[in-house]
Amino acid sequence: MNLNLIRWIDEVFGPIVAWVLFIVGLVVGRSRKLKSPFQYKTVKKVLIIKFFGGGSILLASPAIYSVKRIHPDVHISIMTLSENKEICSLLKAIDKTYYLDLENPFSFFFKYFKVLREIKNKNYDFIVDLEFVTNFSALTTLLVSIVSKPCATIGFSSPTKWRNKIFSIAIPFDHSRHITEIFAKVFFPLVEKTFAIDFKIPKRDMISSAKLSPLVEKLLEKHSDANKIVCVNINAGEICYLRRWPQENYVELILGLYHRFRIKVVLVGGKGDVSYVNDFFMKLPKKNNIFNFCGKLSIKELVGLFTKSCLLITNDSGPLHIASIVGLPTVSFFGPETPHLYGPLGPEHHVFYEDIFCSPCINIYNAKASSCNNNICLKSIGSEIVMKTIEEKKFLT
Repeated sequence: MNLNLIRWIDEVFGPIVAWVLFIVGLVVGRSRKLKSPFQYKTVKKVLIIKFFGGGSILLASPAIYSVKRIHPDVHISIMTLSENKEICSLLKAIDKTYYLDLENPFSFFFKYFKVLREIKNKNYDFIVDLEFVTNFSALTTLLVSIVSKPCATIGFSSPTKWRNKIFSIAIPFDHSRHITEIFAKVFFPLVEKTFAIDFKIPKRDMISSAKLSPLVEKLLEKHSDANKIVCVNINAGEICYLRRWPQENYVELILGLYHRFRIKVVLVGGKGDVSYVNDFFMKLPKKNNIFNFCGKLSIKELVGLFTKSCLLITNDSGPLHIASIVGLPTVSFFGPETPHLYGPLGPEHHVFYEDIFCSPCINIYNAKASSCNNNICLKSIGSEIVMKTIEEKKFLT
């Protein structure tokens, strides 16, 4: 389904469906079966709802693992989209993944109600809605809380009053914090204590799940110097294509790095990025040390590649968060989104962000949709300054 159509349906029909469900709940006497999270001494079953953003699921992992650490016997499930299924499989703190496919609206709703029927009998203690202010995730929370046993529900507060009625606790979205700390606030009622943002255990689980694809194995056989493998991700997810640094800048940077450092360049991306990356690949001179692996690697194989590489150059996207967690240094480009919220943490990462007058133009309140048709925030970042920074920081030495 078209993402803009999904946004429109969510905005227009979400409130209508919500009030219908509130009325149905009143009629059947099951509308307010919410509990306070602080009633629970032990947490047994948790359902997380996060449809969009596999990278966001990874950034929430320290909070998810903290719940598992404090409540060792807890069973954690997540409802997400099929494109995030493999990312969830990297995190051993997640015991069960329910996934939906947006390809076809009819199969989507068939699978959606099938999943709801299964969830209905699981008797979750907590439902944690990690979507920001989308109506569909809130409606899903409402449906589960109506048809199943009394439970505590947690989600982000919204300017829309009906949405806040769905949650036992509505958590303010604290724009002054990094997203990892915001997610930690959401999970605080489950653990009743603050905790450090630590990716050590998620990193361990992700690396233990890594695989080397035959393509990567062949690359390593021919080019044993893994310190010179640079991965390049010119893509950005469908949520906002404006996050792409211009292709011509990537061409200049790749050729400059190749001639300066004799690197091996591996282009990465998902199956939905193949056409865009193939077009880019045709703009590069035919060199033996430039490889197009876009659409050819699973997530686990991408992690395997990252463990054998020395740098990732990327737009604001999921691969950036995978790389930062597994310990691969990164150079990334932000503009429509702010790195203060989503940027990688640590001195081994460098973010380019011009912070011009119109940045950032996407946020949780506009469903990360922008009317911009000229992303000068990224076009103003020249390949020369990126090349100079990579040299100064000695990423390739």
